[in-house]
Amino acid sequence: MAQEKKISVAVVGAGGVGRCFLQQCSQILPQYPNISLVFISRSNRSLRVPTWNHELSLETWEKDLVASGDPALSPQELLDWFGTTENEIILVDNTSSQDIAGFYPNFLKDKITVVTPNKKAFSSDLDLWKRIVDNAYPNNPDGGFLYHEASVGAGLPIISTLEDLLETGDEVQKIEGVFSGTMSFLFNNFAPLEGEGGKWSDEVSKAKDAGYTEPDPRDDLNGVDVARKLVILARMVGLQIESTSAFPVQSLIPTELESCISGDEFMEKLPAFDDEMEKVKAKAEEKGKVVRFVGSIDVGRKAVEVGLKEFDKGHAIAGLKGSDNIISFYTKRYGSNPLIVQGAGAGGEVTAMGVSADMIKAIKDCHGWKKVRRKSGVIVGDDVHKLFKYAQANKFAIPAINVTSSSTVVASLEAARDKKAPIILQMSQGGAAYFAGKGVANDKQQASVAGAVAGAHYIRSVAACYEIPVILHTDHCAKKLLPWLDGMMDADEAYFKEHGEPLFSSHMIDLSEEEVDFNIQTTAKYLKRAQPMKQEIGITGGEEDGVNNEEVDNNALYTQPEDIYNIHKTLSAISPYFSIAAGFGNVHGVYKPGNVKLHPELLGKHQAYVKEQTGSKDDKPAFLVFHGGSGSSKAEYIEAISHGVVKVNLDTDLQYAYLTGIRDYVLKKKDYIMSQVGNPEGEDKPNKKYFDPRVWVREGEKTMSARVQEGLVDFNTANQL
Repeated sequence: MAQEKKISVAVVGAGGVGRCFLQQCSQILPQYPNISLVFISRSNRSLRVPTWNHELSLETWEKDLVASGDPALSPQELLDWFGTTENEIILVDNTSSQDIAGFYPNFLKDKITVVTPNKKAFSSDLDLWKRIVDNAYPNNPDGGFLYHEASVGAGLPIISTLEDLLETGDEVQKIEGVFSGTMSFLFNNFAPLEGEGGKWSDEVSKAKDAGYTEPDPRDDLNGVDVARKLVILARMVGLQIESTSAFPVQSLIPTELESCISGDEFMEKLPAFDDEMEKVKAKAEEKGKVVRFVGSIDVGRKAVEVGLKEFDKGHAIAGLKGSDNIISFYTKRYGSNPLIVQGAGAGGEVTAMGVSADMIKAIKDCHGWKKVRRKSGVIVGDDVHKLFKYAQANKFAIPAINVTSSSTVVASLEAARDKKAPIILQMSQGGAAYFAGKGVANDKQQASVAGAVAGAHYIRSVAACYEIPVILHTDHCAKKLLPWLDGMMDADEAYFKEHGEPLFSSHMIDLSEEEVDFNIQTTAKYLKRAQPMKQEIGITGGEEDGVNNEEVDNNALYTQPEDIYNIHKTLSAISPYFSIAAGFGNVHGVYKPGNVKLHPELLGKHQAYVKEQTGSKDDKPAFLVFHGGSGSSKAEYIEAISHGVVKVNLDTDLQYAYLTGIRDYVLKKKDYIMSQVGNPEGEDKPNKKYFDPRVWVREGEKTMSARVQEGLVDFNTANQL
């Protein structure tokens, strides 16, 4: 199986919700051997591991934190410290700090996953919200994950429910409910369905004593907490709400008490205003209703409101108990019967549970494979990019198999399915022409274009049946073959117009026989064309595969770091979707041993040079391709892959492997295929079951599939899904 990365958890905020969260971590984290707690902080001090190989104790963290003399770290200091490790980082922010919230975009941009119940990050400045969302995955394919379920529903699945509705194509029309456990407790006791209920000030006092309110109850009664939650949900459904002051928010604080110096003074003076709330309750009772403090979002009207509202006693909101929250989602799919989420919406344990659940999701997603959205069939765009990143992080490469027929496609897909691995299926210009038929004229690349397009549609039709991700690629387009590429990209653009994605995942341009500048600029031109479709374009740097290099000076087979950087600099300015086939002595086909010596260590130098020149924090900033893989040793594969190679071509070995199955069958069954009737078992015995192409072609598929599986093991691709 794929080796899991190490994940380090840093916790900011260790009081209240934070303390409950850390208590829950003592049960959760031991289940994940590759996860360690590395940092805990409060407002005035912090505790961290001396090295990234250590971990903090979940049994003694509280006394260890008290004994620590280290001050709390600023967000920038924390980010700088995170930069000293290659571990995945999950930052759990249990505070309500605006300073930390304002730094979320920086954390996310640096691939740090953020888990938080902090409402301020998502309900304050609209520009901050946009920067957070833009820097988080999936809007930023390389960004950290973002989880904030507890920012709205504490432990209730409000955020995830709304995300599911939106991502499955439902149309959210209205959201309404009781969003505050404090307000729920107050009104369920002040205006119950049965009985008179207590005085308003008495119920506020009970709620304060029970820990349902903030130390100063005005922080709950002003309605701002509910308003923040409404802002978050409204923004998620597409409303551009600037802040909580952009819509009506009813405060239950008497005007005369807004200037009270303390919460104690407020509570002392509140009884004098009980009559005002009694009138509100009585007015509802006269209509046979009860009053509740609710929030609502009318998506069609683009209206958000927070305040008191009367409900029939049979309404779900009227029948709440204790401190329960209830949120109703009115959608096109659910019609007049809303999707309702109900349960405890307040309390440290419940909120911490929401944070803990998000952390578990983050742990699972941080391993990388979760980032690939389409798990089977042909993948494109961001999914290809993410799969390559996953391959680099887990040190495997994806074999690229030249396919020339439905038979070779099936053999490759079977191998990848059985080894639980992704696969690249690619067509060369000649292989594409073969797909169309050798009898079709190809003087203007018409057979190669038609065959490639036909092969692509066939692969798209069957690939999903094998339940693995497939990259659909074309390879080795030399200068004289550019009309072939033009024709395929015409088909890409037509497919994109109809389906929102290109027909092919990627194309590789091979101008290694041309001048370097022409190579780079021509590839850049095609990358600009591919960029709107998020289609990957590959470039071949240096003399290598696709050209018979047996007579080439060996020095020409080794691409220089400066060349790789120039390619990277030019292409990255256009699009992140590109790969580089660097020459390190690799050649096309299998030649005499010792003809050329491979130097895969050069690939590491290329990566280091690009990292240095670009200032990247990524040790493998370039996606590298290993052409001419047939005949190489496993040790050479592994070293090349360790330096960021994500794709290895397998061609010649597989052609021979396909032949062996058919060859061996023919030799074994020779006496059964010399005629339609008559074999060693009798002169009148039919031979159809022996000469049927489905039989002997299948034997070729079996031996080819076995050789593909061998490559999947060699490249560490097996069991990566």
